[in-house]
Amino acid sequence: MANLKSTLNSGAWGVIPNHNFILAIGKELLSFSKVSNISRALDYDTITEGGLNTMVRSLTKPKQQQETLVLEKGVNLFRMDDNHLYTDLGLKPGGRIKDAVTLIVLGDKETFDRYYCLDEGVVVRWEVGNLDAMGREVLIERFEIAHSGLEEMTTTDLYYRND
Repeated sequence: MANLKSTLNSGAWGVIPNHNFILAIGKELLSFSKVSNISRALDYDTITEGGLNTMVRSLTKPKQQQETLVLEKGVNLFRMDDNHLYTDLGLKPGGRIKDAVTLIVLGDKETFDRYYCLDEGVVVRWEVGNLDAMGREVLIERFEIAHSGLEEMTTTDLYYRND
């Protein structure tokens, strides 16, 4: 309870900022500028029962389509060695990511870290941003990874998972 009070009394009100995160594939820590489409959805059927006309029943059903996780990073010409690392991990068009993917959202000293994991995935889309001779934007490389489900995990879950 005391920890909750100190969190509420801190300036951040216990809210985790969205700019402190680390992405790991297996034991490799990777740097991305943006990770999006962090979600989990259930497919369900709605059934109306004959004897109960005041409400409907919602039943979950097996997944009909895969979810995707989108990773974006700026292309760095001075770090060409990273390209081999990304390729070895499966981050290439059609690549299969066989190691666990863990997204760690870092809290501050008042809040806990959050962990989101998926077991494996397939890179279903790879693209490089638009080239514009008149602009000064950073060239962005983008990966879309199809996966069967993203789970939120605790520190204990991660410890037993990596054994």
